[in-house]
Amino acid sequence: MHEVRYPYFNRDRILKIEMLENLRDFPRDVLDVYAADQSDGIVCGLDPLVDKYEIIFSKGVIKYNGEIFVFHNPITIDYGTTETDVAVKLSFLDERVNKDFRTSLVDVSMDKGFVLKENQLELGRFKLKSGAYLRSDYQDLYDFTTEYNTINVVHVKYSGFKQPTLSHLILKYFARESLAARAENPLDINFCMLCLNSRIVERETILSYLGYKLGEDIKALGSLSNIEIHTRLVKILETIKRESAGLRRRQSSQKKIIMD
Repeated sequence: MHEVRYPYFNRDRILKIEMLENLRDFPRDVLDVYAADQSDGIVCGLDPLVDKYEIIFSKGVIKYNGEIFVFHNPITIDYGTTETDVAVKLSFLDERVNKDFRTSLVDVSMDKGFVLKENQLELGRFKLKSGAYLRSDYQDLYDFTTEYNTINVVHVKYSGFKQPTLSHLILKYFARESLAARAENPLDINFCMLCLNSRIVERETILSYLGYKLGEDIKALGSLSNIEIHTRLVKILETIKRESAGLRRRQSSQKKIIMD
């Protein structure tokens, strides 16, 4: 028989070690069960916000090597002119164990190039020109991959069911722009609503949408990289805008003025 135990901390009761262990393990157990089928990557949070001299990643949760890491405070790193590609990386270091704690060490660094070591995950990348400031206020969906002066999160792995997926920031930009263009296709509208209402949209769902929209074999799309998925989303968005604009012109030309 399975037992689910909740400790009571009442007056005049003896504080038992089992009660404290239950209190210690419960939050970790909930996270482990919740993320058991999730891939490695960002579970939630860690969205970038660029200040004048530093990048601030909001507090969040990451799954790495099957284990959950909770970042209770924002991660901050200074930046400056690079003139070359750099990536912000998290490095998961060896644990330290003593009589009271098992401590997992995680280091944040900014390195040239995008090659990740086995113990690293990427939080974003950019290339900054001399005299310019970095920004995280994207103008549109395409702007996520602007070469200079914009922090790029397209390549960042977000935790999904069995396989990583894309940042919710990208998908929400796609959805808002598509709906603002007055998308008419029910498939587009349903996908956009899903993107706006969900914290995470599974990679399988995104690939199925791409396959239907572009007439490509969905199974063949399984090998697409994040940047290739983003490129296809940009292409679909351009089509939606073009078709919507054409529809509005046709409707306008069909209007007649009847004078009595």
